[in-house]
Amino acid sequence: MKAQDILNHFKSNGSWVNWEKTVDQILFGDPKVEVNGIAVSWMPTFSNLSKAVDEGCNIFITHEALFAAKIDDTGNIIDCPIVKDLHARWIAGKRKLEKDDIWIKKMEWLEEKNLTVIRCHDFWDSYPDIGVHGAWAKWLGYTKPPIKVDNYYELHEIQETTLEELCKEILEKIRPLGQDSIQVIGDLDKKISRITLGTGAASNYRDMHAFGGEAIILTDDGTLLWESGQWAKDTGIPLIIVNHSLSEEPGMRSLAKYLKKIFPDIPVLQIPVGCIFKCIY
Repeated sequence: MKAQDILNHFKSNGSWVNWEKTVDQILFGDPKVEVNGIAVSWMPTFSNLSKAVDEGCNIFITHEALFAAKIDDTGNIIDCPIVKDLHARWIAGKRKLEKDDIWIKKMEWLEEKNLTVIRCHDFWDSYPDIGVHGAWAKWLGYTKPPIKVDNYYELHEIQETTLEELCKEILEKIRPLGQDSIQVIGDLDKKISRITLGTGAASNYRDMHAFGGEAIILTDDGTLLWESGQWAKDTGIPLIIVNHSLSEEPGMRSLAKYLKKIFPDIPVLQIPVGCIFKCIY
């Protein structure tokens, strides 16, 4: 089996993806390389990439963008995986880099290790039931079918509780993934029986509010608090904010299981990321 066969599987089974514009593609490496092992992780950091190589994997499937680059003598980017990535293309822009920039070091390292990096974002975000938002809902204990689903959002009916108790319940669910605190904006005594759940950086609090939830769970990358925080205080609709990476960790676990099922003869390694920050008390 070759690296391209993995991407071809995504294309054959992801009817919800616009394959002309998607970020899901081979970001680095040889599409024709024979697959020895597949590593799955939310983010292609040096440590995660190194773990994959150490474990004998020559394919790295990432959910988020790969930041690596080559430059000319004046520091202009001449080759960069994110140029292929519509979500991150703007970051490259007209940026100039120094020769010791970490993006350049990462590109050199990838070339040395002959690692092929495939992005699986749009395919898995909206994969029914076990994709990113479905896996996140189940991790939080929302096992009944959602009332409404649209792209990155789900509306769930829960047993009525206060906002404070709801946050405590969520916190207990996410502690094993590495986050030991939650940001919340709103009246902690407010009664909640419907909650709108979101994942990713594209979660928009106004779109989520239209779902009809009495509180909104979204990610730190999905909001700007100087705007959304004021909106939450003015409307009385609470915002519960968790780390972007953490909210998608259950989806990375389910993706690894999915790949093991689809490609049973290929070793699959899931490299956890969880919450990418720590709170100091």
